Amino acid sequence: MAIRFAHPEVSEAEATKYAAALQVEAQNHDFDPLTGVAIIHHESRFRPRAISPDKEDFGLAQVRARHLGACKKDKSPRRNPSAACREVKESLLDPAENIRVMAELITSHRKLCQQKAGNSSFASWLASYQGRNSVKEDRWCTPGDGTHSVIAYRERLVREVEKHAEEIEADDRARVARGQQNQEQDQATLADAR
Repeated sequence: MAIRFAHPEVSEAEATKYAAALQVEAQNHDFDPLTGVAIIHHESRFRPRAISPDKEDFGLAQVRARHLGACKKDKSPRRNPSAACREVKESLLDPAENIRVMAELITSHRKLCQQKAGNSSFASWLASYQGRNSVKEDRWCTPGDGTHSVIAYRERLVREVEKHAEEIEADDRARVARGQQNQEQDQATLADAR
């Protein structure tokens, strides 16, 4: 529901896939899935094949490829990427992979902010995730307008989810019941086939 709240163009099936990936990664990396929804909303408006105008950031969460895998080793990952770097960039256009990498980055930015700024709050690590650090200026994890925009959108999502909590729970129960019913039908069909 949170995904389709502002993005009704995202199909129910796609929203379900994104939500499932976000729930798994949020649990593995200790963040609220609505935080992931807010980040993706801000970064790509849920366009899985989004590429930034400067060709640096890829996919749902607009992950900067030059800092990952084979792209880190390239002299010019943007203008003249190696075949291996091109594979990294292409993999970031896969929603599940992009969400997985986003979650890993959240964890690494939390650690960085704790180390550099002594603070791993949501606003701090989000600012770091958004590229607001500057080695030259010795500036780390300092929130800006984009950071506050994501936080405000997440708060709006929380309010919407709370408002529709009963509806969401009923939908979840219905989905589970349909899944159980389909399993029972599959088992009956399999038994008949034997």
